[in-house]
Amino acid sequence: MKIRALLPPEAIIVRADVQTKEAAIDLLADQVGHLSDKEEYERDVWKRAGECVTAIGMGMAVPHAKSDAVKQAGLAAITVPDGIDCRALDGQPTRLLFMIAAPDDGDLHLQILSSLMTLLVEEERRERLVQAATPEAFLAELEAAEA
Repeated sequence: MKIRALLPPEAIIVRADVQTKEAAIDLLADQVGHLSDKEEYERDVWKRAGECVTAIGMGMAVPHAKSDAVKQAGLAAITVPDGIDCRALDGQPTRLLFMIAAPDDGDLHLQILSSLMTLLVEEERRERLVQAATPEAFLAELEAAEA
């Protein structure tokens, strides 16, 4: 699963001006695209967040949901260099957030999540993503990792 194919530049906000997890999820849902009903999708994201931790630690969170409100799979990403409290497993501020939107038919979201985690295992790469000055620089870092 190529992350770059699911993540267009317009779905990335570097240095997002958000202070809370709620604001971050709302902003990500605005960017993810391919939704027939943003409010329904956000309800599904919050339901999923109640079932499992989406702030996985290492400065990252991956809120996601399978939803009838998703027309086709998509990704969005934001960076928050100063971090926000997403109640991560390791207690650290979250600085890099990806949102996965997947249709409610199958386990495509798990394939996307697996691909993301493979790309983001290196701390230096995560830091370069957080420090990216533009969506294009963010994508260039991901493309280099996928190559």
